[in-house]
Amino acid sequence: MNVLSQFEATCLIVVYGITLFALVWLLTRTERHAEGFLAANRNVGVIRGALSVAVSWVWAPAIFVCSMQAFTNGLPGIFWFTAPNIICFFIFTPLGIRLRKLVPFGYTLPEFINRRFNGNRAAHLAFLLVFFGYQLGAIIINTLAGGCLLNTISGIDVHVAIVAMAAIALCYTLLSGLRASILTDAMQMVMLLGIAFVLVPWCVIKSGGLPTIAAGLGGVDGTHRSLFDPWIAFTMGIPMTLGLIAGPIGDQVFFQRAMAVKKENIAKTFIFGGLLFGIVPITLSLLGFIGAAEVSRGALSVPDPQVVGPIVVAALLPKAAIYAFTLMAFAGLCSTLDSSLCAISSLGSIDIYRRYLNRQSSDQDTVKAARTCMIGMTVLGTSVALCQPKLLWCFLAYGALASSALFPTVFSLYWKKLPASGAFWAVVLSLAIGTPLSIYANVVENPYLIVAAAVLSVLIGLIVCLVSGFTNKGPEFDYEALLHESDTRKSDVANELDQADFIVPSTVPGNA
Repeated sequence: MNVLSQFEATCLIVVYGITLFALVWLLTRTERHAEGFLAANRNVGVIRGALSVAVSWVWAPAIFVCSMQAFTNGLPGIFWFTAPNIICFFIFTPLGIRLRKLVPFGYTLPEFINRRFNGNRAAHLAFLLVFFGYQLGAIIINTLAGGCLLNTISGIDVHVAIVAMAAIALCYTLLSGLRASILTDAMQMVMLLGIAFVLVPWCVIKSGGLPTIAAGLGGVDGTHRSLFDPWIAFTMGIPMTLGLIAGPIGDQVFFQRAMAVKKENIAKTFIFGGLLFGIVPITLSLLGFIGAAEVSRGALSVPDPQVVGPIVVAALLPKAAIYAFTLMAFAGLCSTLDSSLCAISSLGSIDIYRRYLNRQSSDQDTVKAARTCMIGMTVLGTSVALCQPKLLWCFLAYGALASSALFPTVFSLYWKKLPASGAFWAVVLSLAIGTPLSIYANVVENPYLIVAAAVLSVLIGLIVCLVSGFTNKGPEFDYEALLHESDTRKSDVANELDQADFIVPSTVPGNA
């Protein structure tokens, strides 16, 4: 389906990348301070924060898998994809508020884990493994999705396209870190919604209107019309719900934004962001329903359900529409990529460099380490993406990865009886059993094993945390002492800012 020539696709990539780089350079310049690079000076407002949170969650699944689910599994497929995707924002919100209250000047969740368990290296590294792994998955799946899209619509070599996607996000994010990410996120979310609100209704009209949507509600085979289809609920509903709810809790992108927005706006930001995000998969799922109806009546051929969205757009609309769809996809994929790179920069600079390599690092050294980590993980993630694993495999596998940290994170934030050994073994056993089983189950496409892996990844963490907490004979953690330490840190940061060579409004909020 070569709708664009390779030259046209190349021009589109280059112009898009240069435009984002230029905007970031003009509006933020190069960031030299850790507070700006890693936490956007902690003064992000509700609107910018919500737009950033929403579009950062628009992974490749929200662009491609939602249409694929509507196409293959009909109404229940898109329901079980969309509902947990929205609910996870509401579940994460109290955790983000709690972390900001306990460590108002922290940067990462693993950094809190290190302090929560008094510097226990095993627990800290176990959480780091999950958090780094999750961001690596984000790089893999989003570069791969962008590469597949460009290859499908233009015939451009998929390997070249994958590298180009990674390079675009890396180049402008290196300039000013989280400040660059939040700035471009807001623009990209507006672009994404604007284009979707034009293209999708246009496709609906061209395909015959609401009767076509109704004809495709059962998916391509027409058998999945019940919202609570028991087979779809079992095979897709359970693993997707568990993976998506756990996703933000194992995602430094969410915690990083909880530390960056104004502390009094955290709840508004994430709730509004969740509702805003929900518009994307609901809207784009209509392309899947249209594709199912068109295939059923022999008017369309969809060789690869993963890209049913652009296939429908290319078949029904003028050539300019596929340009717009590609830009929309770039907006979603690049926003997730740059957000993941920022998350990696904070994990690498704070939890690796400052914690294990240079405890007395300067502000500039920390930012340099952050940029180095971005580059290293981009190379690693892009290398894996070049092997071209299936998008759905990646999606479900990293869901199992995040699930391993679900209950250990919740109990660490709220339960003073949980010992370091309990948190460590909860994560490690979940990873050792649930994640390999999930990968194997998805490779062999065994639905029973897929569900078992999703459940085990969560259940193991819950059981280990409860057993270790109730049998713990050691001292309980003193959250009040941590709050007192945060008060001291507040004074230190205020002094540092007074002596800094720059002025940032509202950089030091009051104690949470």
